[in-house]
Amino acid sequence: MNRQEKLTFLKNNPVFWSRLGFSYDPPLKNDEGKPIVFTPDLTRDSKYHRDFTQAGIKIHTNILHLGWMGVDEYDYSVTDAVLEEMFKNDDIYYIPRIKLNVPVDWCRENPEELLVYWEGPRDVEGILNVVNSPLHDWFGYNAPKGYYKAGDFVDTRPNVCGLVSRQSFSSQKWLNDAGEALRRLIDRIENSKYADKIIGYHIAFGVSGEAILWGRAENHYGDYGITNTKRFYEWAEKKYGSHEALLEAWGGDLTLPSPDERYSRFDVAEEFLRGDRIGTVSRDMDEFTSSACVDAIEHFSGIIRKYAPDKLVGAFYGYFMHTDNPNYAGHLALNRLLDGDAVDFFAAPKIYHRCGPGEPGGEMCAVQSVNLKKLWVDEADNRTHLASDDVPEWLCRDMNDTRWVMWRELAKNISHDSGFWWMDLGGRWFDSPEIMDEINHMNTVSAYLRTLPHSSPADALILVDEKCIYSLGVSKHLRCGFMEDYVCEMRKAGIIADVYRLDDIRTIDLSRYKMVVFAYTFEISSEDKKYLDEHISKDAVKCYHWASGMIRDGVCSLENAKDFTGFTLVQGKRDKYDFPKLYVDDSDATAINAELGQFKKGNRVMFTEPYITHEVIRKIGEMAGCTLRCDDGLILYGDNRITGVFSAEALTGSVKLPYGNWREEFSGKVFEDTDEIDLEQFNSNIAVFIRN
Repeated sequence: MNRQEKLTFLKNNPVFWSRLGFSYDPPLKNDEGKPIVFTPDLTRDSKYHRDFTQAGIKIHTNILHLGWMGVDEYDYSVTDAVLEEMFKNDDIYYIPRIKLNVPVDWCRENPEELLVYWEGPRDVEGILNVVNSPLHDWFGYNAPKGYYKAGDFVDTRPNVCGLVSRQSFSSQKWLNDAGEALRRLIDRIENSKYADKIIGYHIAFGVSGEAILWGRAENHYGDYGITNTKRFYEWAEKKYGSHEALLEAWGGDLTLPSPDERYSRFDVAEEFLRGDRIGTVSRDMDEFTSSACVDAIEHFSGIIRKYAPDKLVGAFYGYFMHTDNPNYAGHLALNRLLDGDAVDFFAAPKIYHRCGPGEPGGEMCAVQSVNLKKLWVDEADNRTHLASDDVPEWLCRDMNDTRWVMWRELAKNISHDSGFWWMDLGGRWFDSPEIMDEINHMNTVSAYLRTLPHSSPADALILVDEKCIYSLGVSKHLRCGFMEDYVCEMRKAGIIADVYRLDDIRTIDLSRYKMVVFAYTFEISSEDKKYLDEHISKDAVKCYHWASGMIRDGVCSLENAKDFTGFTLVQGKRDKYDFPKLYVDDSDATAINAELGQFKKGNRVMFTEPYITHEVIRKIGEMAGCTLRCDDGLILYGDNRITGVFSAEALTGSVKLPYGNWREEFSGKVFEDTDEIDLEQFNSNIAVFIRN
């Protein structure tokens, strides 16, 4: 298979991920001087790979030990043992995930190359005093009980309140040394008997290997390290053209702002949207982090392209719709990866917000955007009823819950034309004949559906924009209430909606949508505004969230928002939410619910308060003439090939489908030449219709 054929193969075949060989990161040695593996008995996890192989899953993955144990020190004993165990399954293909974070003694050898938190030391001696001490943050998040999901291994080292972490993402020394470790591993694998069965490599670094900057999960902020500070100033001078131009852009002051200054100024909209000197520097710091993160992905990809040119390359990237403070995480330079050749597939866990039984679930990114150019592979790390010691609302109570969640994930990913993998993070989440029978069933359905061409029947469009996040302070309520939670509520409104990025407006057909939601689009250029005005149907209902279009061509003002939305907004006093309060002040605007900041004017709707319910969304969709495909409150995913309807209780009413022949998967009932089917006949809380 060439690369494109491998990519199609990955899209068309679900994948299984296990804990096989899951090892400590940073790499540590046991009493015998060998790498610490959380479950030393590899046969336990390899059994799960055999189970999935027997259920028809052809592609397998796990974290493969890099072999890099220290400065100029390599040990491939775990690597080789895992490969041998993995390929006891004869008829499989493999995508190893390779973590490229540095060992602890590398930190001791290269203190100037480490990420330093705001509270941390700024000199080499001070950093060295912290390395390998209790204040050395190894994981990028607080773990009072040690490594998360350590299996049989008892971790006695708490990881809390670190002052420095591991490698700066901008460290060329890290790129060189980790790149050499990667080159050695690729050479070892590509010259092994397993080479033909390996279809790609998954690059991983940062927190949990997800290319996320250390500290993000705890709102613990760097990177004030020696090398990163130097690289940032060099980058900024290049951005502005000269040292003098940089000084002018930063108001004559090169002092780096504190985390509070960077992210926590919530009262005034213009300040929250980073319209002052500190805002400019803060935006540049975040932009540099994303640039450095993508530089690293491109660097490691280049090594794989050189030494394994026919293999796929994947990376975790694009977390902006679910991640708190995506400004800091480093995931906002999406276009570089979408437009370049470094990455063939993107990956991320499904969202952890509203992901359990009875909830809509969702994705970290605008995955339909990614699938226009690359492939999104969703990590379905849903907790089955066999999982334990986890967040209660994520857990399934019994096999019925597990089946419900698994089919919701299948319907979601098929309808968005994404790939996905089943993930067993706990070590026995799928260890049940019932579950494996369900996997086999779903794999058969998926294989059939992938033979059919995909199209979306959506008549609503949700637009989001990761780039505008550079211009925002941190707000959980703004992001969750106007983007993440809004998409979840849309899935319960009986309306099928596409989710695309603002950058896609020239690629998709805007004229087909009856309802266009500017969910997270606070920065819109004059050129984009003109294009939107010309290509969105004049009859479409347009919904605006908070300060849509407030930033235009580098200028931030409420006048820009008024010009874009048609609504006059005035600054209020911040109250219960963690972002600035805005009011609609228009005598000709009609209140839908004034207390909740919901107003309409002709075919324009404004929401200034977050957390819009599915009942309200449905009313707007009805006003727009969108097809209401099922009862309000039911969860809906679908394209032209599959429609899944899910509920915490028994399904009610009927479902409207694209016209044709359909089969309901659980009852086996066939429906010919129809576009509407009664749901109550199934006496169930789930119905999945397959194009027949």
